[in-house]
Amino acid sequence: MMMSAALSDAGTATCVIDVFDMHCAACAVTVEAALRAAPGVGSARVHYATQRARIQFDPAQTSLAGLLDRIERLGYSADAASADARADIVRRQRHRRIWGFGLAAFCAMQVMMLTVPRYLAGADMEPELAPLLDWSAFALTLPVLWWSARPFYQGAARELRLRRPGMDSAITLGIVTAFAGSMWHLHSGTGALYFDSVAMFVALLLGVRWLEWEQRERNQAVIRQAGASAGAPTALRLTLTPTGVQSAEVPIATLVAGDRVRVRTGEAIAVDGRLDSHMAMFDESLLTGESAAVRRQRGEAVVAGAINLGAAIEVLASASAAASTAERMLLLADSAAKPESLALADRVARYFMPVLLLLATGTFFAVLPQGLGTATERAIAVLIISCPCALALAAPAAHARAFAGLLARGVVLRRAAALERLARADAFVLDKTGTLTDPAVARVQALRPGWDEARALLLIAALEHSANHPLAVALALPDASTLAVADAHWAPGLGVSGMIDGCRYRFGRPDWVGGEVPTADGSTRLWLADADGVICALDIVERERDDARALIDALARRGHVELLSGDHRARAQALAASLGIALAEGGASPERKAERVRDLQAEGRTVVLIGDGVNDSVGFAGADVAIAVAGATDAARASADLIVEQRGLLPIRDAIDYAERAVRVVRSNLAWAIGYNVLAIPFAIVGAVNPLLASVGMAASSAVVMANVMRLRVSITHGRH
Repeated sequence: MMMSAALSDAGTATCVIDVFDMHCAACAVTVEAALRAAPGVGSARVHYATQRARIQFDPAQTSLAGLLDRIERLGYSADAASADARADIVRRQRHRRIWGFGLAAFCAMQVMMLTVPRYLAGADMEPELAPLLDWSAFALTLPVLWWSARPFYQGAARELRLRRPGMDSAITLGIVTAFAGSMWHLHSGTGALYFDSVAMFVALLLGVRWLEWEQRERNQAVIRQAGASAGAPTALRLTLTPTGVQSAEVPIATLVAGDRVRVRTGEAIAVDGRLDSHMAMFDESLLTGESAAVRRQRGEAVVAGAINLGAAIEVLASASAAASTAERMLLLADSAAKPESLALADRVARYFMPVLLLLATGTFFAVLPQGLGTATERAIAVLIISCPCALALAAPAAHARAFAGLLARGVVLRRAAALERLARADAFVLDKTGTLTDPAVARVQALRPGWDEARALLLIAALEHSANHPLAVALALPDASTLAVADAHWAPGLGVSGMIDGCRYRFGRPDWVGGEVPTADGSTRLWLADADGVICALDIVERERDDARALIDALARRGHVELLSGDHRARAQALAASLGIALAEGGASPERKAERVRDLQAEGRTVVLIGDGVNDSVGFAGADVAIAVAGATDAARASADLIVEQRGLLPIRDAIDYAERAVRVVRSNLAWAIGYNVLAIPFAIVGAVNPLLASVGMAASSAVVMANVMRLRVSITHGRH
């Protein structure tokens, strides 16, 4: 699905559309500025790495068709159709790029075949032959100038209309100036000809842009393939039978309009629909970008992807699944914030062109006393060699590859800025249950006389299932979903309560429902109670995850590690001792986790918080980097910077290793691009580089940047898994 539009608030809608033909970060800035200037648009975010725009707008003031038309008037293509339509557009774009580059490369080679003998022979060439070679070079350059270079002209016209001169303006100015100067010299019979420089410049630049475009499309393919292989997401569908309401976990793809779906605490709504409960609070930040909770009443529209922040609710589906797992991952990528390195590229793309024009003009007038031809050649060389293509590609290309590379390792990068913070992280705070351990039921204790053990376990499983707690996995009894839980309430770190068959039950810690202290054998005793008192106790034994020690050892080599759990202090310290964690704290509330994160940050540390539950989301908001492990609640995933999709903890270790390599690639790209321009421009000013060498150097600098990104790709393929 290439467009996702949904009602997000009273009078507003949110849509996600594809924007094609963006070839640098400045293009994304241009589209974003134009969309924000449209009447009725509340917010617009354009993501260069995924070539998508997410827009929140007022349908009463503008329409989706109007927004598409605004983008297309800028010279870009926009699409809100199906995946098949997008594939057709990509095929046409690939065809156009291949032909554009192929024609320019062929003509450039032919022009060079004519020009090299001309340069070598010089004045010794026969007078009749020299004009023939020169006019032949002119004729071969015309197709390049007329057809292959059209993308640069369109981009320059777009930039001038918006009064944002950028790279396309610089490229077009260099091409047109070099060609016009060559035409003047060809007519007058004096001075140097730059037809070879023009053809080579266009061919090399088109080749680099084609390479970067193919790299971006491969990234998209990796994201979609990973999403397709991530497993079919499920939802809890309710069915009315003669004996009551039954529920069953079904694939989201099987849901149709009219289905009734139960959404548990911290869970995302599977499909668009209408609320069939009295009231609910939702986090719609994944769709709207706004973090504030949204209140909905019975009968109001709710959107797929919104997180249920309160008790379990029911939703009546109004459509089939709005997005596949792959599209949800792309939506996560679209919500990424721009890191500092991308912001630098945007600023350079916006302000470099005026500086470049002043520099070229100053060079022309400074060298003019040496002759018009010499001054023109120097100015053209400055325009060509200083084109900031490499700088504009340096960060976006690496970050686009970083998103796909992390996804190949089983980790979704939701906020790009977290990549740089993760690379320099030196403090790691981990949750216990569901993160470092998996719960396992041991035995039922202190069962009230007259109660059946199977019935008690069924009640506990239904309560935990409604709370979307990790313990529900351990209590996944076949009939657990047949019990409907009304007015469910989960107190993070304490327990869960709800109405079942007209009776309120509470299950959780002894100080919350009343009972004894945890047992001494390493298990945790939780209690089930009703209005008449305790029904039974349940001893829970946790299993340490097999790869927990390997993760802790890897984190300890990078900095401070501590365990912060809502579980009992003795149990938290026992696990910490087993894993080699020096500092552990039990009984920690969500607020305490957030406070501890702030304390570590006050010490000058970059803090990574790793967890899985709703009770971790408060700390996630304040951590420098928040990582939600596999199986985390949707609420935790919505607050996280990185989301682990694969089972196990080692993807976290691999993600940190990879983040360090990716940041090194970004920094080396920026250093190369800036260093190249700083060193190359003086050579062009003093005449040590002619326009032909300038075009080769400019394209080569961009090729170096892309080769460095490809080196990062090799490290993904051959790196540690």
